[in-house]
Amino acid sequence: MIVDIEPVSLGISLAAILAFIAPIYISKKKQTNIQKFHHRKFTEEAAKNGLLIGEKDFWRGGYGIGIDFEKHKLLFMDPISQAGFLLVSTDNISHLDLLKQSRHVGKGSNKSEIIDKLSLIINHFSEPTEKSILCFFDGDKHSDLSGEWPLIQKWNAILLKEVSTSKLRE
Repeated sequence: MIVDIEPVSLGISLAAILAFIAPIYISKKKQTNIQKFHHRKFTEEAAKNGLLIGEKDFWRGGYGIGIDFEKHKLLFMDPISQAGFLLVSTDNISHLDLLKQSRHVGKGSNKSEIIDKLSLIINHFSEPTEKSILCFFDGDKHSDLSGEWPLIQKWNAILLKEVSTSKLRE
């Protein structure tokens, strides 16, 4: 059975489909370009510091973290901070603190935890009063978590292992 479709109806249908798909495509393309820009920025900063990043992660389009295991350097990229990048020598880490600021809302079985901030706080041997704060999630800037909790746990474990091997090298 062949159905005749009027050319005008077909044209209107195609125009409606394109009008629906175009904004989604443009938005996805824009996000991809932003991610590529931040990845390139991170790679350029690593190269500028002579780093060969062995392990790295990117999230939220602009945040990045990577480590050069040979040179014992950690590079952190925060697009919101003025500095943009933070370079930390893992040999200079005295200890790490994983900071999880949260609050509980609701009562009884409806009680849930709202995470406001996730940060790794790095304490240094050379400057005991100075701390490097790597902010993985800030509830004031983002409405919800997008994989930051497992990511910060992963990097806490990587850095703890790096600090323990650093102490063995001494």
